[in-house]
Amino acid sequence: MDQKSQLRRLGLILLAILCVIPSLGEGYAILWGQRHGFTGKALRDGLDFWAGGFLALNGHVAMVFDPVAYQTFLNGAFFPGAKTLTVHMWSYPPNYLLLATAFGWLTPWHAVLAFDALSLALLVLIFRRAKLPRLLILAVAASPVSFENFLEGQNGALLTALLTGAILLLPRRPRLAGVLAGLASMKPQLGLVLPLFLLRRSPLAFAWAALAAIALGAASLWAFGPAAWAAFWTVTRPAMSNVLLTGQPPEFAGGLISVFAAFRFLGVHPALAIQAAVTLAAIFWAWRRANPVEVLILAALASPYLHDYDLLGVALAVALLIQDRLDRGFLPGEAILFFLAWFGPGALPWAPQFAHFTPLILLLLLASAARRGPVMPCDSSQVPPASPGSSAGRLPIPNPPNSTAPGLPATE
Repeated sequence: MDQKSQLRRLGLILLAILCVIPSLGEGYAILWGQRHGFTGKALRDGLDFWAGGFLALNGHVAMVFDPVAYQTFLNGAFFPGAKTLTVHMWSYPPNYLLLATAFGWLTPWHAVLAFDALSLALLVLIFRRAKLPRLLILAVAASPVSFENFLEGQNGALLTALLTGAILLLPRRPRLAGVLAGLASMKPQLGLVLPLFLLRRSPLAFAWAALAAIALGAASLWAFGPAAWAAFWTVTRPAMSNVLLTGQPPEFAGGLISVFAAFRFLGVHPALAIQAAVTLAAIFWAWRRANPVEVLILAALASPYLHDYDLLGVALAVALLIQDRLDRGFLPGEAILFFLAWFGPGALPWAPQFAHFTPLILLLLLASAARRGPVMPCDSSQVPPASPGSSAGRLPIPNPPNSTAPGLPATE
């Protein structure tokens, strides 16, 4: 590597460090809230991960899917008296609750931090198995969107590990790629482009994905009973759809950065039509293309329910594009585009008025990747294959670890 290239890479490292400054400020605000007794608010979305697992582990699955009882439990556990939490609601299917239950025996902070750390470790492991360069892996793991995912207590790192594993490992490990894609069914809106993508390139991977998704659903059915799935379908799913259709509660709808959210000002039906058109186009494009960078970007564009912490796969796409351009040269405006895509997720909490520019940035990234993006094989044919209703309200709820109030009494 010549001296000019070394200086350029050093400049990129320094710029990447500067990009996380907004996230560091956000982290300080969270620490301040924790020290001043606002534990529930400081945990942010991680509170739902812990609460769902805690309640399910103690035999109160039905309460997880009852928004009123769920919110009452959280208020009683963390803010007795005058203080109240912002709106919280369990928003995932029972198969995701299986994962949360594994951490429900820990204190809230320990559960969230352990989940975040293990998710990031899995992401790094997947990247290493995909033989990505170590500096690139470090850059993505320390990117603004990775910090944002950590600060929100969200599952972006886990879902990115599953989705990128399905895409990048497909040529050499189609069975493993399929299993990872199937496990991603716990948050299906981020994997809309994968089924046809896998089916065309590796029917074997598609079959393993279907088996993994079915097995995960069956395990949750065995663990929680059919009433949990019925409650998800009749209560949770309509409630989350209502977030899109009405924009309420604002704590949920206000952070959306999808195509639908960008065009919501036109009305619900026009926005839904535009999102549907983009989603179908993204699925068709991913079906036709073999460039993983494009597929990662298309996965974000296809989702109607997209937040800033869901863009970790896009951060990987940007890192791969930058790596390619350092060798082949940047097209006019690409450096600015890559900077905005990299810096944006960390800056959005401070400047949410720019959130609706995200689809435009994604489209420009897609155009950049399609014109001169790095092409990695994604076709495995090129390589030889190597019951809640009966328990809720009757069992006493134990005190949450380190909570500020006793558990709620049982109700009939």
